[in-house]
Amino acid sequence: SAFLPTVSLAVVVPRSPVTSPPGSDVTLSCSFSYKAGADLTRVVVTWQRPPADHVVHSFYYGQDQLDRQNETYRNRTQLFPEQLSVGNASLRLKQVRGEDEGWYTCAVTNQVENTKGDVRLIVAAPYREPQLAIGLPRPGDPVTLTVKVAGGYPRPTLLWLNAAGSDITNQSRTNQSVDSRGLYQIQSELEAVVNEAETFTFVLDHPVMEQRVSRAVTLHPSTGKSIIEQRSRLPVTFSLLLVLLLVLGMFLYGAGAAVTG
Repeated sequence: SAFLPTVSLAVVVPRSPVTSPPGSDVTLSCSFSYKAGADLTRVVVTWQRPPADHVVHSFYYGQDQLDRQNETYRNRTQLFPEQLSVGNASLRLKQVRGEDEGWYTCAVTNQVENTKGDVRLIVAAPYREPQLAIGLPRPGDPVTLTVKVAGGYPRPTLLWLNAAGSDITNQSRTNQSVDSRGLYQIQSELEAVVNEAETFTFVLDHPVMEQRVSRAVTLHPSTGKSIIEQRSRLPVTFSLLLVLLLVLGMFLYGAGAAVTG
């Protein structure tokens, strides 16, 4: 019988998940080995998504074979054919989307042996430094606390807590939008009538990127002061970008408001 090249069963793929933000291009690594002088026209490389095994990209007979490619990946994938001779079967996935997250199987065969490995893709991005705005109106009117966070994915958990640590998020209003890359932009507002010194805490929890940031705001109506504290328990250090928005009515009857941070 004719000699067929042997492909090593030890396909090498990353053990750790590969993380990519939405809108970016990412390479899912996959390499294989074979005997010297092997006829690479017999090598078939197929990338699929388990468990349904949708075809992400196929390569055989020395060229891309995309007739069975899932429509989701049309015009968004490529291999590196010129590097197959050194065992590179990696997949380039373009314009990553949230629904691309999950497992990918890199399968290599030479019509005699099959070998494959699984790569996990996580679609995520860290949020930029939060922006805090404090609206100080006439005495007796509600104070508006506004926090804006942007540039991250997926949607984080946003909480507002009172001085006792109770969750008062249901008293807030939160709006969100998604930019052209698929990154979230979120604004959360909390209104509170402050008759005595009170502390409100905003918490952003983004576990997939191991980000957690907490901001405590203490309002003092009698002195017109508001103190912002930074509390963080996170591997990634956030600095506080504080935007002071002073909404002042005409003639506050001498009750000026000062914000220190």
